[in-house]
Amino acid sequence: MKQNEDKYQSIRCYNDQEANTKINELLNEEQFTKVLSFLYPKERITEVREFLKNLKTIRGFQKGVIHPYLSKMVKNTTAGLSFSGLKHLDPKKSYLFISNHRDIVLDSAFLNLLLIENKFNTTEIAIGSNLLIFPWIEILVRLNKSFLVKRNLPVREMLKASRELSSYVNYTLQEKGSSVWIAQKEGRTKNGNDKTQPALLKMLNMNSDDSIVRSFKKMRIVPVSISYEIEPCDKLKTQELYKTFKEGAYVKDPKEDLSSMSGGLNNFKGRIHYSFGKPLKRKLLKLKRIHNRNEQFSKLGFIIDSQIHKSYKLFPGNYAAYDLLFNSDNFKDKYTDIEFEEFSNHMNKQIENIEGDKKIIKMIFLEIYANPVINRYYLRQKPISFV
Repeated sequence: MKQNEDKYQSIRCYNDQEANTKINELLNEEQFTKVLSFLYPKERITEVREFLKNLKTIRGFQKGVIHPYLSKMVKNTTAGLSFSGLKHLDPKKSYLFISNHRDIVLDSAFLNLLLIENKFNTTEIAIGSNLLIFPWIEILVRLNKSFLVKRNLPVREMLKASRELSSYVNYTLQEKGSSVWIAQKEGRTKNGNDKTQPALLKMLNMNSDDSIVRSFKKMRIVPVSISYEIEPCDKLKTQELYKTFKEGAYVKDPKEDLSSMSGGLNNFKGRIHYSFGKPLKRKLLKLKRIHNRNEQFSKLGFIIDSQIHKSYKLFPGNYAAYDLLFNSDNFKDKYTDIEFEEFSNHMNKQIENIEGDKKIIKMIFLEIYANPVINRYYLRQKPISFV
């Protein structure tokens, strides 16, 4: 185990032997000290720092620091966090959780909160290196069982990094016996159309000598559908999609990811639901009928997407968005007049300060909420996208 830990030194999460040292490194980071000052009243800072200094394990850090903070966030910025399907999973087994990706921090954070509250071990978390803008962020996320997905590399280095990542994920699942969370695509879904990238599945299979069916069966893939009643960054996503629509491309400043992380943590999110699918077993057998490997990966992506789309919890705002977008009353039985008005008011408030063609901006905003409805009810209808 020690040899493998050294092998993956540049990307792996921290372990218990490193926990206390890394926590103290974190406490010496000036910017992290400012974060503590923001989170706690002045008279408690010394007490909190002493508590952190004495933590010795990763689980202790998660249970003593991360999860109390998340529990408080659920209470203050949501209308409740619910889940379904966890009864199909065995707490003693490791799983590869592949989910849709709506929020940079919260998707995996709330997943682990639900797991630990239901007597499961927390997962290791895949996080893009592009998000580690400051040193303290890298220390913090690796203490919270995150491993790094290297981004923005030259082609040759990217291939090497992908092989390393594939090897690490499989090592974590098979040898460490720890579950892993990874998003179904690189980056968040901006327009509400959740779709698995075949490239992700190819990466996971890179180091396997088995058939695709045997390889993925070992991983015990569990599709997870994450639904936010109110997308915490719907305004920022609308702005980005509109700029892409107008200019053909959008170059994001790294600090915008910080804004998205902050927005996700602090903005009101309404109700949130996690739907855990059953581990993919029999459905993988469908891949045996396909002889082209690229088509096998595409089919597997479709299988994952289908479970995510069918189990996505649709809220009244999703149905209202569809009817507003298509000027219909197809789903008028799914929301009340008050719920329709609340969603309309939320939309108008979010887009009022976005400069540009208001009609297009409104349509882009609506597609974020309407596309999950399309994916559920109209599988043959192409989801709406302006970019």
